[in-house]
Amino acid sequence: ASQPRPCPRGGFCVANVALPTDCPAGRYGSETGLSDAACSGECAQGYYCEAGSMSAKAAACAEGTYGSAPGLVVQADCTRCPVGHACPEGSGAPEECSPGSVASTMGSGACAKCAAGRFMNVSGQSECFLCPAGSNCAEGAVAALPCPGGSFSGSVGLGASDLCSACPAG
Repeated sequence: ASQPRPCPRGGFCVANVALPTDCPAGRYGSETGLSDAACSGECAQGYYCEAGSMSAKAAACAEGTYGSAPGLVVQADCTRCPVGHACPEGSGAPEECSPGSVASTMGSGACAKCAAGRFMNVSGQSECFLCPAGSNCAEGAVAALPCPGGSFSGSVGLGASDLCSACPAG
């Protein structure tokens, strides 16, 4: 007679049934020898578990999407990241872009720094403000800085303080 084998990971076994049954989609089986259709638990938030998964983090929601709840079944269950937010791979929630950065489209995996000559002073935005006349804004600026003493600018969108013009004599 052959020795009984423990039920493999990713599934559960039922008495008097020769083959194991896959854990249902949205759940996982991380141990051997499971005998319960509930398996080990729900797939983790930010991830999804197809039938027969062996880990709570079987498959990560792709970059630019997030898993808003545990127990997701396929990538299509992951939600597209909203504008003004970033969603790295495996995100459980969208992350607001911090001041000095923006996400102009849905489905961004990372926020982009404001370009030189622009700034953003609040979080969760989609577009950087143009640096006003009399000021300058380096890349990733969270505020417009005034031109240094003894200089000025009548132009908008200056990217560095050395682009300000020296005040004329008098």
